[in-house]
Amino acid sequence: MITIKKKFSDSYNFVYNKIVLLRVDLNIPFENNQVLDSTRIKKILPTINNLLKHKAKIIIISHLGRPKGKWLDDFSLKVVISELENLTNKSVLFFKNNIKNIKKDEINEKFQDHDIIVFENIRFYPEEEKNDQKFTKKIASLGDIYINECFSCSHRNHSSISGIPEFLPSFPGELLENEIQNLKNLFLLSNHQDSVAVLGGAKISTKIKLIEFYASKFSKVLIGGAMANTILVSQGFEIGASLIEKKMIKFSNEVFKMFKDKILLPTDVIVSDKKLLKKAEVKLTTEINKTDVILDIGPKTRMLFFNEVVKAKTILWNGPLGFFEKKPFDEGTHYVLKSIKANKNKNFFSVAGGGDTISILNQSNCFNDFSFVSTGGGAFLEFIQGENMPGLSSLNE
Repeated sequence: MITIKKKFSDSYNFVYNKIVLLRVDLNIPFENNQVLDSTRIKKILPTINNLLKHKAKIIIISHLGRPKGKWLDDFSLKVVISELENLTNKSVLFFKNNIKNIKKDEINEKFQDHDIIVFENIRFYPEEEKNDQKFTKKIASLGDIYINECFSCSHRNHSSISGIPEFLPSFPGELLENEIQNLKNLFLLSNHQDSVAVLGGAKISTKIKLIEFYASKFSKVLIGGAMANTILVSQGFEIGASLIEKKMIKFSNEVFKMFKDKILLPTDVIVSDKKLLKKAEVKLTTEINKTDVILDIGPKTRMLFFNEVVKAKTILWNGPLGFFEKKPFDEGTHYVLKSIKANKNKNFFSVAGGGDTISILNQSNCFNDFSFVSTGGGAFLEFIQGENMPGLSSLNE
């Protein structure tokens, strides 16, 4: 478990009238050049406002999507500028020039009229993901201080994550510090009784270690989504034409046998056909035929999961319990999420994160029902398993 030796407030002694390279996560959903969910921008506002309060000049560095080292208009950060200006109430300069050709004098000139500059998508540069030292030095030369406010990418050994701290005084952002503090509480939980993990999503291959880790620590692990299909098959159930990871069947069987008293699988499901033309139907998991496609947990399973969560003292939530993107197959997830608000335990601690979890919680209007919601995807999953994260360990060097 990584412990950050610095605090965001430690940077206050260094940032006055200095240029701060602020690595954030602006990888947010948008459509027709309109931001659909600004949660990740709102989460970094306290750090931005505090830096401005201490007279810092801010260069924002971020990625958007996976352009794989190519300059593609569809992945330009220009799309977030308007929303960033609205939320910060500041004029924000979008500086799309190639970083490799920018000189610090140019930056200083721009800061005469702006307090915030946003560089173009850092993943337009193939050197970023290679953590190329020459490229990293170039970025570092444009600022005086580095702040990592991008927990969601801190498991990446990239130039703008773990590279820059080699060349500049570096600190965690307020959000990153908050992420670590809350997730650390989950990881270091001393009383595992009445602790429940709710895990969903499509691929069990990305979460099998998570299942194993929390089945060994928590009293129950509730599994839904397509990842439950693979475990059901491993136990001899027919799942029809449902999504499955065949390569994970053997491993799923081993993990389930090891923790069968703790892992709860769906006992009934909602099915349709491949083209979703057939009317949704409730079936027991013992009644699935070869043309059925499992798309959500059924009413009995919803109640089973609800009852486990509502009496728990600690909850970890990751992923949807069904085909959440398509109605009515989002109903199982919505139903079980209501149990978070219904839990009346005085010391109830609930954490959600990973993948599309933020969008799921916003759509269900239960974002604020959780004690803490992580902005991390893969980073969230790795941290809560105790994995090493280059972006965090580099802040201690």
